Formats: sequence, C-alpha cells, structure tokens
Amino acid sequence: MIDINLVEKTEETKNLIIKGKTQLFPVVRIPLTELQYNKLNGRIATWISEYLSDKDSFPNNPQEANMIIEGFIQSSNSESLKKTKNNIELFEQQEAAVVLKNGVIVDGNRRFTALRQLSREGKGQKFNYIKAVLLDSKDYTPKEIKTLELNLQHAKEERVDYDPIDRLVDIYRDLISDDSPFTAAEYAREVDSTEKAVLQDMEVAQLMIDYLKYIGQPLMFHIARQQKLDGPLREAQRILKSKKIDEQDYKDARDIIFASIASFDGDVTRKVRDMKNVVQDSKMLSDVIEELDNTLDKMDKNFRQQDVAKAAKETHTVNVPTEQKTKVIEVATKYTERKKLSSAQKAPIESLKKSLDRINDVDTEAVVRMSADDIEEFSEYLDRIQERVNAMKGLTNAD
Repeated sequence: MIDINLVEKTEETKNLIIKGKTQLFPVVRIPLTELQYNKLNGRIATWISEYLSDKDSFPNNPQEANMIIEGFIQSSNSESLKKTKNNIELFEQQEAAVVLKNGVIVDGNRRFTALRQLSREGKGQKFNYIKAVLLDSKDYTPKEIKTLELNLQHAKEERVDYDPIDRLVDIYRDLISDDSPFTAAEYAREVDSTEKAVLQDMEVAQLMIDYLKYIGQPLMFHIARQQKLDGPLREAQRILKSKKIDEQDYKDARDIIFASIASFDGDVTRKVRDMKNVVQDSKMLSDVIEELDNTLDKMDKNFRQQDVAKAAKETHTVNVPTEQKTKVIEVATKYTERKKLSSAQKAPIESLKKSLDRINDVDTEAVVRMSADDIEEFSEYLDRIQERVNAMKGLTNAD
C-alpha cells in the first residue's frame, strides 16, 4: 500500500471515464519507490510469459520485480520509451498516470519507467515522483478498473505501440479465457472499435491458443511473439472461416496449416496464403492428409517429448526435426503448385463465365430503345464478340 503521508497534492486535475461517466479527479505526486508495475499490462504480456516460463514467480521484493519488468518495457519498445524519456526530461511529465492505492499502476508504465531512469541518472529530484490520479480499488470492481485501463491504453495515439501478439493475449484474457470479463460488444465500445473487428480478433486469438497447444506449449505467448505469428495466424483465420471448408474437414485443414507454420521458413504469411486453395479443396486436402499422416504423428510425438519442452524453455522457440520439416514443406509446396497449375488451366473457362455474366446483364429493353447511332455501335461490338467466339471455337475443334 502507498504511504499516504508521502503523497503530495497538486493543483492539477484529470478527467477519467469510470463507471460509465466522466469524473474529475485530483492529481497527486507520489514517490516512485511507492509504486509497482502492473504485471497484467497487455503491452508486456509476452515478456511476462517468457519470464514465468523460466521462473515460477517474480521476486517478493517489489523493487527487484520492478527492475525485471522495467527491462521488459525497455525491450518491448525501446524507441517509444526513448521518446517518452526525452520528452519528460525536456518538458517534465505532462500526462498524469493512474495508480491504485496498493501501488499498482493502471496506466502509465512507460512514464513510470522513464522517470525511474531519469531519477537513477541523477537528472534532478523532480524525477523522483510521478504525477497520478490515485484510486481506491475498493471503490471499483475489477471489471471497472480494466475498462478504465482499456479506455486509456487504447487511445488512438497509443495504438501503434501495441505489439500484435501482446494485443492477441489481451483479447484472450479479456474475451476468451474462463474468467474473461467482457463481451465482444462491450470490448469494442471501450477500445473504439467495431464488434465485427473484435470478433475477428477473437478468432485469431483462439487460433494462437490452439497453435500453442498444437506444438505442446500451451499459453507460452512469448513463443508466438518469437515466431512472429500474427501474420500467419491472420491468414489462417481468413482461410479457415471460408464456407468452402466443411465442418468435418476443419480440424484437418487447421492441422495442416499449423504443421506448415511450424515448418516454413522465410515469408511464412505468404506461404500460408498460398495454401488457401489447397485446404479449401476437400479432395486435395484429403490427399495431403493421407500423404502426411505418418509425418504429422511424428511431429505430434516430438512436440510432447520432455527434451523438446526443455529446449523450448531455453530457446523460447520450438523446432521441428529436419526430416519432418522437409516432408511438410515438400508436400505443401507440391500441392500448392499443383493447385496453381490447375487454376491456370481453368482460367479461360472462368473468363468465359465472367463474360457470359456481363452479357446477361445487358438490358434488352434498353437495346430496343437505343438511337440508330448507338444500335450501329452496339452491332459492331456484337460482330467483334462473334469473331472472337468463332476463333475460340476453332481452337477447340483443332486436331
């Protein structure tokens, strides 16, 4: 708990939207030593995950824990921190943070970090304090506090700072996990988004959870960050939501994509996108599954081996054995190229279908009412179309 005797009043105030209404709160000065980082802050979710994969918990000493999390803030976006730090050094702290009476920061982790560093560097006593609104958590529900945090941290000028995987972790915690507090509609309202966009993010977040389970690393979010999974998972979501994939084929399609993501190198997002027509073709998907059946079983066993799990703790990634990786890439590439060739061969048919649709769109009643000049021009186009049709018929009748 913050020692209230150390808190100093200021003349400043700050508007906050809490409990559904805008309220004006006094801003106070709090010694930095009284504060601690919010370990559930979405912007460092994957870094917390990485730390806890190696350690059981954070040190009990708040200052030791603060030093560790400060490192996460630094690593997650060093450029933004540098800008904030320079700005505060030049103009002092302009935007008040929001802090709970237990010392946990609701909003202002980067400002807190900048001030900590300036204070350690001996830039002046004024940097030993943070200006903040002080809230008593007893007056608000956890959902109300989280809503306030969303309002503040998803402000338009802040959104660019969110790592895409950290954002998916937040979506998982707030909307999918067993104790998630929000509906999609509520969340969309608080982050100034649309419900459709939030539902789409939920689907991508669920795929992230499913993928981490698939590779034997449930909830190890730092591995998703390390593999830069946001792009591949968003492509996977677009592919898998298609009505072209039957319900009974969904798991096979998903597992083939997951195996490919785990195996591919280079531009994984593009390579997943190239698999779209393969997994959406039921017959071709069945052929891929049959050809990779043994390989997928071997991959599954490999992911569940203790030495693989141990290596993942050290390297923060999961590697597929060379033999299995090569087989997945070989089969995925073969069927992708085969589908591209098949599509290219059918391209003339698709063009004719589109042409027929355009001709069927012609309003015949409007033709009757056309002027003599327009009818003449119309007839010229009909003749040219007829010439092309005859020429193509000649091609199909060629020996």
